[in-house]
This record gives sequence, C-alpha cells and structure tokens, in this order.
Amino acid sequence: MKLRDYVIGANASMYYRLNFKKIKGVYYPKTEQQVVDIVRDANEHGFGVTPKGGGSGLSGACTGGNAERVMVNSLQMREILNVSKDQGYIDTQPGATPDEINALLASSRMKFWVAPSSRDIATVGGILSTDGGGNDTWVNGTMRDNTQRVKMVLYNGKRLTVDWDGVKCEDPDLERDLNKHNMTLHDVASAHGTLGYITEMRLTIKPITSVPVVGGVVNYSDNTAAGEALTKMIAKQTPVTYGEVIASAHADVREGFTPPLHVIEIPEEDLPGLEEIVDFKQLPSDEVARMKDIRIKLPKRQPKEGGQVALFEGYGFHAESLKNMQDRIDEIDALLRRHDLEPFAKYGHGPSKWYLGDNTPAYGIILHSREIRPEGKPGKEVYQAVLDIVQLCKKLKITPKPEHKWPFSDEVKNARLTELRQVLGAGFNEFMLDPEYNDILASMV
Repeated sequence: MKLRDYVIGANASMYYRLNFKKIKGVYYPKTEQQVVDIVRDANEHGFGVTPKGGGSGLSGACTGGNAERVMVNSLQMREILNVSKDQGYIDTQPGATPDEINALLASSRMKFWVAPSSRDIATVGGILSTDGGGNDTWVNGTMRDNTQRVKMVLYNGKRLTVDWDGVKCEDPDLERDLNKHNMTLHDVASAHGTLGYITEMRLTIKPITSVPVVGGVVNYSDNTAAGEALTKMIAKQTPVTYGEVIASAHADVREGFTPPLHVIEIPEEDLPGLEEIVDFKQLPSDEVARMKDIRIKLPKRQPKEGGQVALFEGYGFHAESLKNMQDRIDEIDALLRRHDLEPFAKYGHGPSKWYLGDNTPAYGIILHSREIRPEGKPGKEVYQAVLDIVQLCKKLKITPKPEHKWPFSDEVKNARLTELRQVLGAGFNEFMLDPEYNDILASMV
C-alpha cells in the first residue's frame, strides 16, 4: 500500500471503508491537458473517474464508492491565473483554497467572500461541487453566488465552459443540446462531481470594508425561541455578519455555557434593529473570540466516554420548521436514542442561506450535528439510522443541505443531473446516482 493511496482515500465523512484494489490510478494533474489525457485514458479502459479536492466534504462523494475507478486530485492545480480588481474577479485553478486566494489578495484590499470552516483545506472546485458556504453565507451567498464561470472536462475528453447564460463547447452539436436543456452554473453547483472535472473557475472578489462591528451573545429559553428570533431577522434582512447558534451540547463539553446560545456580530450602525428582536448582550472582542473558538472546536471535542460521529449534517430549518425548532430537535433526538446513538452537539450558521434542488434559495439555520456512536455498533445499523432520519426530515419539512450528505439532497436535483448526464455522458462518480447507492454507502460506514 502506497502513501498516496491513503491520502487519496482520506475524507471527512463517515464513509471511509474503501477497497483500494478498486482504485486503478491516482493522479495529481497540473494542467487542463493532463486532465484531458487522464480522463480519456480512464474512458478507454472503462474506469470511472472520481474528482477530489481537499477531502473536507461530508457526503462521501470524494471516495468514489467502491467501483473500479481512477481518482483525480486537484491539489496540484492551485495556480491563481489572473486577478482583475477593476472587474471584480479572479481566474483560478480548482485546487486553490479560499485562504490561499485571500492571502494573495491581501495587499489589494480585495477578498473572496466564501468562508467555510474548512477554508484552509477545502478547494474552490470542491466547494462549488457541494455548493458550500460558511458563517457569512447570509450576507455573501453560497459558492454558486460567487462563481461566474467554470471550465470542465467531460468523460470523452471534450472541454466546455459553463456560466450563468449557458454553455460553450468545442463540439457545436453538444453545445446546442446542452443549451436546449438550459444548463447553467446552477447545475454544476452541488453536482458532487457527477458532470465532469472542473479545471478553471472565475470567482467574484469584492473590496474589504472597515465597517465597525460589535459582537455578543443572545441566550434563548429554548430552540423554538431561537427559531422565532431567526425568523424575524430573516424578515427584516438583519445584516448579521457572523451568526452561530449552539442549539445543544453534551454536558462534557459545555465549558460553562448553557445552550441554546447565539453568538452574533453585526455592524454597529445596525445594532438598534437587532435589539428590537432579541436581548443582545454585547461582549468585549476577546470574549467574542472565545465563544467563536468554543463553537468551532465542538466537532473536535470528545465526550468522556465514546466518540462522536457526523451522522447527519446540514439540517436545514426554515419556514414552519424554523418556527417550531425545539419540537423538531426533540423528535430527531428521540429517533437517535432509539438507535442507541446519544446526541452530542447541534450547532450551526444562522441566519443562513442555501439552495433547494430546484435552485430556489431557502433561509433559516443550517444545524450541523454530532452523535456519540456506541462501540461495536455495525455500520449498516448506523446507516439505517441515517435513512430513518431522512424520512423524519421529510415529515418535519426539514430540508437537508446537499453540501454535507448526498443521499439527503433533493430528488429534483437528482432528476436534473440524470437528465444532463444523458447528454453529457456518464463516467464521473457513477455511484452517486446509482439506484443502489444506499447499499454502497452502508458498506462504507
């Protein structure tokens, strides 16, 4: 076993049981032409292609399932090709991270405003493939909102460019067909690498402003009160620049705070509007930083007994489910306990924005979740809990965010990707649209 096999198999999800004998090649291209050559060779041998970035995603997409495949990693494609401060964009290869981009832009007082918590390792190609975002998504949008165009390589080696107006391709017949299907960047976003390999991206950059902000916390009596407050913030478009709710946390890791707790930063001039909605307690900047640190480290902390697992990430509470959040969390926790899984922590961005499978935006809170998995519990039993949660979320009108767990993404998106792949051709991440994907993923837990 070579070190690169371990590296290419690494990912942040719980789907990490891989058969490395099925991985027929591991590639780190540096140029678009190298990607073309790799993909064409895989096509000729009948191998699938799995695109991979930093491996920070939680859907399991970057594993490629268990079919015979080649893995194509973008970590050597991290060159920033062009910066246009006047027109507000950069052209970059897909393997660059937000932190790398912003380090280059620092002297220009410009910034790329997409900041997932994994921004130091997540690649921009991977972030678009999951339509990721971060705590600032409420004010700056998801990755698709900050992408102007992409260049891609298809399974037959053909190249195409996709933007918000449509598709341009070296094959005029394919270009015509894809434009008849109205393919745009909406389709590439959250496609989880199923349409092709991204080789170049044009991303929006904006000036860094120096608006004074204030930070502090809001304590709620329960999560329904938090949901009601978030509903009012969304209705008033309150410009919260940082909003993070700790909805629940295991007693072992609370560090003296009592959830639900809302850590907020907001422009100083907008503070009066926020205070009309919530009882905001302003804190010194060092105390705000400490509260942020507690939140960011929750997924890294461990209970005194057992270990945590990211069973189901990205609970999207919005509309009615947001207004009744405590009851819905209670139902979810009761289901977890029926599966012998103890709730560990729930926390997330709020207010936040994400997209449903029909490309309409949703507004509310994205709750990340961690559970304590009992020792010796078989993977298939754990995955059955996941499937049960999917059904419960449908009943409760919670819309899971595709960024985190592929099987919970919208059926409309699945149908759309299937439609486009009939024109584009298949070959990329076949398992993600396989009717038997539940069996595949269950075998990987």
